[in-house]
Amino acid sequence: MNTLNRNQRIAVEHIDGPCLVLAGPGSGKTRVIAHRIYNMIKNHDIPPTRILAISFTKASSDDIRKKTLDFARDDRVKKVNFGTFHSSFFRILRRYSGVNLEDIISENDRYKLMKIVLRQLKISNISDDDIAAILSDISYVKNEMIEPMSYNCESFEAEVFSQIFDLYERGKNSVKKIDFDDMLIMTYKLLLENQDILEIVRSVYKYILIDEFQDVNKVQFEVIKLIAKPLNNVFVVGDEDQSIYGFRGARPDFMLDFSKYFDGAKTVILEKNYRSNRNIVELSQKLIKNNKNRYEKRVFPYRATKGNICYIYPKDIEEEANIIAEEIKKAVEKDENEYSDFAVIYRTNRQSRALVDSFMNNRIPFVLKDSAKSIFDHWVSLDLIAYLRIAMNIATNEEWARIINKPFRYISKKAVDKAVKSVDFFESLLNNTDIKEFQKRDLRDLYEDLLYIRSLAPEYAISYIRTTLDYDRYILEYCHERKIKAKGIVDILDEFESSSKSFRSSFDFFKHIDNVREELKRKNSQQKKSSLDDLLDEGVVLTTMHSAKGLEFKNVFIAGVIDGIVPYINSEDENIDENHEEEERRLFYVGVTRAKDNLTISIPAKKYNKKAEKSRFIKGIEKEF
Repeated sequence: MNTLNRNQRIAVEHIDGPCLVLAGPGSGKTRVIAHRIYNMIKNHDIPPTRILAISFTKASSDDIRKKTLDFARDDRVKKVNFGTFHSSFFRILRRYSGVNLEDIISENDRYKLMKIVLRQLKISNISDDDIAAILSDISYVKNEMIEPMSYNCESFEAEVFSQIFDLYERGKNSVKKIDFDDMLIMTYKLLLENQDILEIVRSVYKYILIDEFQDVNKVQFEVIKLIAKPLNNVFVVGDEDQSIYGFRGARPDFMLDFSKYFDGAKTVILEKNYRSNRNIVELSQKLIKNNKNRYEKRVFPYRATKGNICYIYPKDIEEEANIIAEEIKKAVEKDENEYSDFAVIYRTNRQSRALVDSFMNNRIPFVLKDSAKSIFDHWVSLDLIAYLRIAMNIATNEEWARIINKPFRYISKKAVDKAVKSVDFFESLLNNTDIKEFQKRDLRDLYEDLLYIRSLAPEYAISYIRTTLDYDRYILEYCHERKIKAKGIVDILDEFESSSKSFRSSFDFFKHIDNVREELKRKNSQQKKSSLDDLLDEGVVLTTMHSAKGLEFKNVFIAGVIDGIVPYINSEDENIDENHEEEERRLFYVGVTRAKDNLTISIPAKKYNKKAEKSRFIKGIEKEF
């Protein structure tokens, strides 16, 4: 206990009744949790089996369990009920509802089911990322306990999303499976409708501890309220300033209104930041105080030294990636740092593309914290690659078939299938008597365009395909017909075009694409074989703001700090509501507070050849720099 500061000690010594611990970045919250659990067992004779310690991920739960055991050196700690919400609720369902592991649908089968659903609705050209987003939307609707028709889905109009939701549920029920979100809802209904079972669960879990409470969603919170009554021995630790999972249903308002739900709750603020240099802490506080929906609190830096806060202004995202790579390489070559001392943090996964390109060119080892996916494998990228390969006269018949009706050239499926089986796809169409003369005229025009494209550098060739050959118009019409929002797909097209800028020939570009695919394939294989801690030591960490949470690095670069990215705006409408803007500011705050010693913020002048504005979050604090 002597190693704790005053407020940490107050939190550890709280035993009975509700308590809210506001734990900012680097404030030692895991130490507080470990000390409190041991204090309850050793000094208050609370049976460890009566303690429920909940985290949001298995990795976090395992980490807290290990650190508590390491600190306490007492085997009694092993009997504490450490777990996630899902594992804790599953234990209840298994005992009282007969739910078994084999009743839970696997992630792989969820993906397969969703592909079947989308095929039934004739929704094609959907990537794995798109499927993940749809499944995430379904999770949100369930966790918030709302009607699908009232949900504002980013990818589909309400009617289409409601159909997807309904078919997914029917498909799952037809094979007698439940998903992880069903487990939460089933637990809530079980306890709400069965008083006897509820009383047994209450007698077992007399002391409830929840880590990262700012991420709790509605159904999780409702279950906790049921179990906690009437003792309300609920000890929650979190930071509403780091609530960044609104898309999953996280509700920081449960934290903000904690004392309304649990009368007489004590509030303890862990106000010392042990992680970051003084001016990084000060900058983070100037940033986050612009949010209205938060507790008023002061965070003090434990470290008196000043770090280096730097702003860079590259002309575009390609130069941004090159400057970051050069700065990191220079610092390592001076023997000041290891590559693993650096992280580059960005708002969207798409931003990693330019960084991966530059790091590979500079032979800088890197680790992708999020699953390594290439924009070159998105279906629109594959369309453009097919066009380029046709222009270079190295395409397969399948690649011809891929693009012949993009945009629509009224070539029938029968004619396309016949051409695929022929020796020469294009000649087969020209010689096909079923194809009208006006169609053949369009095909000859296409051939002339392709000959012209062959003479262009890839950047200009892609631009020509998108504009003169009307590929972008095809995408907009495709999205309109299927009631899909187009911005995300257009962003992929812009990113793909931007990726080709530094290559003189399409052949050089193809070679680069192959190299990136191979490297990402290798990294995916590596991630499956190694633990995250081992991987983080192998090079510069490239990560989204969401995935950076919980990590810390000596040196942090935050890329793309411009409006539209930070905050992220997912539509052409520039107006975003206050709740969304505040969550986006919290995301930026998470990025800033990962830095221990030095922080570099990058503000490109252009994004995809269009003038970019520096982030409104920077404008909001720059007068205080």
